[in-house]
Amino acid sequence: MLRQEQLVRLCAARAALREIGEQEPSIDDVARAAALSRFYFVRQFKAVFGVTPVQYRTRARLDRAKQLLSDSDQSVTDICMSVGFSSLGSFSALFAAREGQSPSTYRTTTRLSENPVAPACMELMQAAWSHKSQISRSGEIPPP
Repeated sequence: MLRQEQLVRLCAARAALREIGEQEPSIDDVARAAALSRFYFVRQFKAVFGVTPVQYRTRARLDRAKQLLSDSDQSVTDICMSVGFSSLGSFSALFAAREGQSPSTYRTTTRLSENPVAPACMELMQAAWSHKSQISRSGEIPPP
């Protein structure tokens, strides 16, 4: 069973992993800050959030890239480097695999659409809200 202080430390670690920039902490640094060994940290993080810390950081980088592709005129290469990828080819292939289109195509279609890009936190809040609305008045969660 996870204690409250452990959950608080894991949430702080998740926030640290979401930071994109030149001073990104390593997974070891984040685990140390959470007062856990690297391997226990990875297991606990995945148990709580459903993805490993590396997968979470990759998702955060892609989310930031999507935002920059929508909102800025930076080149795809500059965006790739600014969000922490070191290879344009790897970034483009991963982006296309996850989003179903290349970064350039994503930029074009996003700018043409009227739907703004929703930050990942908004998607999480929406999912939590829909789950909450399924809870009956008795407080029981209905089976899926």
